[in-house]
Amino acid sequence: MTTKTQLQNKIQELEAELQEAKSQLSSYEEVTIETASVGEVLEDGSIVLQKSKGLALLVAPKSTEVNCPWSKNFPEAFEKLEEQGFNPSQWFVPTKEQLHLAYQNIRNRFSTALYWSSTEFNATFACSQYFNGGGITTLSKTTSRRVRAFRCVTY
Repeated sequence: MTTKTQLQNKIQELEAELQEAKSQLSSYEEVTIETASVGEVLEDGSIVLQKSKGLALLVAPKSTEVNCPWSKNFPEAFEKLEEQGFNPSQWFVPTKEQLHLAYQNIRNRFSTALYWSSTEFNATFACSQYFNGGGITTLSKTTSRRVRAFRCVTY
C-alpha cells in the first residue's frame, strides 16, 4: 500500500521532471529549410541533400521508400508519398547524378541497397546507385529495387 508521503514524493519527482522537460522544450530550436544544414531532417521528415543560392534539394523520408521494378513514372513511389500526406506532384525520382550526390553527402540516411534512378541506359536497362560501396550500375528494368523521391524547394 502506498502512503500519503510516498505519493507526495512521487508528485514532487514528476513536477521536477516536468520542469526539466519544459526547460528543454523552450531551448529547442526548430530546424527550418533556412537554418538546416546538409543531412539535417526537417519537420516533415525530409532530409536536406544540398543547398545553394536559395534552392535546396531534399530527399523524402525513409518511410516513403518503396521497392519496385523500374518505370518511367514509378507509380508506387508517388502513391506512398500521398499515403504519408505529401503532395506527389512536388516530388520526382532522382537522376543517377542526384542519387550519387546523396551517396556522397548523406549515405547514412539510406539503406545499404541498390536504388533506382530515373536515368535510362537503354530500352532494357536503367541506372541504379549502390549505397554499400558507391557504385553506379545498370540493371534490368524488371528487377525490383528501392526508390526514394527527391524535390527542390526555394528558401
